[in-house]
Amino acid sequence: MPRKLTKAEQERSLRWGQERDRLFLSLRDASAAEKIRAYKQFERRRLKEAHSALEQREVRRRVAEDLIMATSDGPWRLFSPYLRRLERLGYSTMDRQLLACVLSAKASKGSRAGRRKAADLIADVERRTRGRKYHPALREEINRALARARSFAGLDTGTSGAESKKEERGRRR
Repeated sequence: MPRKLTKAEQERSLRWGQERDRLFLSLRDASAAEKIRAYKQFERRRLKEAHSALEQREVRRRVAEDLIMATSDGPWRLFSPYLRRLERLGYSTMDRQLLACVLSAKASKGSRAGRRKAADLIADVERRTRGRKYHPALREEINRALARARSFAGLDTGTSGAESKKEERGRRR
């Protein structure tokens, strides 16, 4: 069972969350470079105020989540370092892992490495959720998100063009 937060920790967490929300809203129309710069400055400030290794790790994790959202519209080479960072830190929740999966598929356009990584993330989420009992609405939401990720990554056709040509030739014989 996790330990209970002190009153001071609760207040710090609330202030941190409010500042993070304000930053997110202020960067709505900013470029990816501006967002990266702003989130890194925010992270430095928050890390100075963190009182434990656990708090520091959580600050890093949440900023990494914000950075993958900020860079998912750009090229894979801009997005991938922040995805790797988030993977090293660990996902805070299953929702965040699913979001990272969809955002990586979105960022993978035009990149073979990106498509491979997106396919791996999709397979990982499928493996982690297989056999688990979820509320039907949650299961449907997970399936929709995975379908969307497959669509973004161009994996929704079932097979690639080369594979489907091989299958077609095999059927003709």
